[in-house]
Amino acid sequence: MSREETIAQIVMDYLNLSVEGVERELRVSEDIRINKAITIIGPRRAGKTFYILQKFSKLRKAGKAAVFFPLDDDRIYPPTPDDLSTLVRVFYELFPDADEKYLFLDEIQNVPNWELFVKRVMERDGFRVYLTGSSSKLLSREIATALRGRTLTFEMLPFSFREFLRAKGIEVGRYLSTREEAVVKTLLREYLEFGGFPEVVLIEDTYLKRKTLSEYVDVMLYRDVVERHGVKNLKAVRLFLKLLITSFAKEFSVNRTARYMKGIGVDVSKNTLYSYFDYFEEAYVIFPLKKFSYNLREVEKSLPKVYVVDTGLINAYSLRFGETIGRLIENAVFLELRRREKELYYFKDERGREVDFLVKDGKDISELIQVSYSLEAPETFEREISALVNASEKLDCENLTIINWNRDDILEVGGKKVRLIPLWKFLLGGEGNDSP
Repeated sequence: MSREETIAQIVMDYLNLSVEGVERELRVSEDIRINKAITIIGPRRAGKTFYILQKFSKLRKAGKAAVFFPLDDDRIYPPTPDDLSTLVRVFYELFPDADEKYLFLDEIQNVPNWELFVKRVMERDGFRVYLTGSSSKLLSREIATALRGRTLTFEMLPFSFREFLRAKGIEVGRYLSTREEAVVKTLLREYLEFGGFPEVVLIEDTYLKRKTLSEYVDVMLYRDVVERHGVKNLKAVRLFLKLLITSFAKEFSVNRTARYMKGIGVDVSKNTLYSYFDYFEEAYVIFPLKKFSYNLREVEKSLPKVYVVDTGLINAYSLRFGETIGRLIENAVFLELRRREKELYYFKDERGREVDFLVKDGKDISELIQVSYSLEAPETFEREISALVNASEKLDCENLTIINWNRDDILEVGGKKVRLIPLWKFLLGGEGNDSP
């Protein structure tokens, strides 16, 4: 079989494929008319390939001229730029009179100088191009960078709680019965413990869930960091990743970590650890969150709080779930706010009183959010409320929220209204009780 016949065969294997599964919330319109590629970025195993396969399948069912091509298929690996040109010839043989033309290219980073091909088929031939990719060769976010303004980039994370429930076969309406709310809360604990990676969600056995998550961590560590960046000090980078992940939802000091590692006999420089930190951020393992200040220099100098891309990865390190549930909730809230594309910071005043999330909308501070598992203990209630009210006065923001496990209420404290929203309701998109 010739190379062209092989490429045509791969195209035909996918041409009328029907793709079923959880409908993802990421909204990318097929009607985008601007001359830009659509790039789907995000961590490994979050469902990027499945997402573009779903988009492709819908277009084919609507009779559109579209081709999906996986550039990691063993039948043509390693692919070449000539293979992409052959793919276009095959396309025109299948759809000679097409007005609208779609190319879905998965694992595009496997082709040298792929960006030149993408620019050419968009500008000369009028193709609408969808791209994904992630590997030790080229991280998914760098695909967008390589196109220099010729792409619209959309971020895909593991399942939201809404998607998680759909994967479990549960559709939730605006109102829940007592029994339905109990079921949702039970599943929410599972979501916090094992996260939202699609493959893991669909595994029933808890041992296999943990084993799969551990393998994800290993792949992210070895392929996206060690292989990609040629890291030689494996002991140091493994320990650093463990310290990063177990410090989730806390301020993280690279300098302090360097001193700690040196104290236990792991020889690694502070500058090397700063590089490791950047590598894990690039690989979508962690997200740093800066402290808010009106002084941009202070923002950049601030110690970041660290959040992990999925709570399941946190528990893959065998932390005791019950002892970390408050921080797991905070991590889940961070990820949901990121899915909603909020501009986020944390806030801490000169006395150390902290607000977990400060949400900005342009130049304005639009919301202040605290996260706490329970507000039953008086000292916890006082701490969370006082930090929120104090920040409200300093920052001139009246939109105050505490996300917690159970309480749904509106309190008036010091002349300010504070909304209490249960975590499940927040993650499902609800705003909590909106009447005094």
